[in-house]
Amino acid sequence: MFGCSYLGDGNPSTTGNVMNVTGQTGTITQGKSFDHLYQQGPDNYVDYIGPNGGTIIFRSQDNNGRTVNYNGAAGNYRSIHSAFVFGALRNGTYAKQELMQNYMTYLLSYLGSEENTNKALTNIAVYPNPSRIVNISFSLSQPVHARINIYNVAGQKVRNLIDNQMAPGSHNIVFNGLDDDGNSLSSGTYLLRIEDGENQIGKLIVLIN
Repeated sequence: MFGCSYLGDGNPSTTGNVMNVTGQTGTITQGKSFDHLYQQGPDNYVDYIGPNGGTIIFRSQDNNGRTVNYNGAAGNYRSIHSAFVFGALRNGTYAKQELMQNYMTYLLSYLGSEENTNKALTNIAVYPNPSRIVNISFSLSQPVHARINIYNVAGQKVRNLIDNQMAPGSHNIVFNGLDDDGNSLSSGTYLLRIEDGENQIGKLIVLIN
């Protein structure tokens, strides 16, 4: 499922595993490098992993594979398996938020194909993007119970825009950059998910101040 093979346990935190990680050339992490909480709690027994259909995207200072991405055997899904704790990375030239945005763009890229079988939901557009206020337009060919939610990069739902029956025709929903409590969401990448009862389609939204 994750396109990698387990190659062995890391060392206990008294010895140390991951001092830093480097994004590999030609991968989704190329040019990105981070320090890690070396010889501290999250650095305890970080596994060595190798590619098994997937691609190593991060290696540690000892040239051991630590993170792999994989498109699935049939190219029908996306996955990232990391042996180290993401939260233990230290910001450097690139911030962890930028890396998470990079991960999210990769993981959700296949959702843009809009392969819904009954084609009830079509002509989806998100504009302007990036922006602080975003228009979400789409068409329905039949009545459906629609759900439109916004999620942050941690996968937490931060805003419900629609959860009710909708008539056929063209629709436009405005997302004003606020969460369900009326608080302004921070700049960054969010996932828009539209569900029509049988299918779901994801789009990335980049909010800016």
